[in-house]
Amino acid sequence: MRVSFNQLLTSLLGLLLFVGVAISYGQSRPATDDRRTVTVRRPSADQLRDLQTSRDYQYDNEPPPPDNSLARFIDYYWRQLLRLFSSKAYNDYGQYVVMLALVGFVVYLLRKANYLDFLFPAKAQSERLDYESSPEDIHGLDFGAAINQAIDNQHYRLAVRLLYLQTLKRLADAQLIRYQREKTNRQYVYELAGTPHQRGFDQLTQQFDYVWYGNAPINGDQFGQIQSAFRTFQSLNAHQPQS
Repeated sequence: MRVSFNQLLTSLLGLLLFVGVAISYGQSRPATDDRRTVTVRRPSADQLRDLQTSRDYQYDNEPPPPDNSLARFIDYYWRQLLRLFSSKAYNDYGQYVVMLALVGFVVYLLRKANYLDFLFPAKAQSERLDYESSPEDIHGLDFGAAINQAIDNQHYRLAVRLLYLQTLKRLADAQLIRYQREKTNRQYVYELAGTPHQRGFDQLTQQFDYVWYGNAPINGDQFGQIQSAFRTFQSLNAHQPQS
């Protein structure tokens, strides 16, 4: 079963939140003020001797080394990691460095998933479909002819862009989204929430963003696979007039 990026991100954020809360709770718990007299109970010499000679309590202090080199490598670095986490330096400063690193990693994932557009308006602006600066009119363009012309000229990135615009138009014609020039790609994905079209359109949006905004070069074979994905999604709205 394929796990989407958003599902993986949600699980990871939940795990990081649990770890952060556990660390904060452990640090915030006050030490118990217990001033009661402690009575030390010591075993007799005979009891100690019996325990020391009993085979049930004969433990080796160190486990045997792993058999293969990879296991020894993992075992070595695991021991070093445990030693670091139990050191005074980690308790004084290191834990804060780790927490800052986790926060930075979470922010990176959120930005990559386009969840922080409101905090990074420049990025959000760059992801808007640039309709105004291009001659194409989403409701007046002959997409079939334009896509074929781009393919004939081997302008595959432009062809992907036209496929995305064509898909956007069909969603708007089906009244599944409200087309507005100032919207971002991600906003259109959110508009499809609760419909069977959201997941497929989200995947197409990620492909489009990678090819168009990521300036990713693609060849004819790669374009053929992308075009097939768009056509499959568009077939869900086959009742709409073709353009």
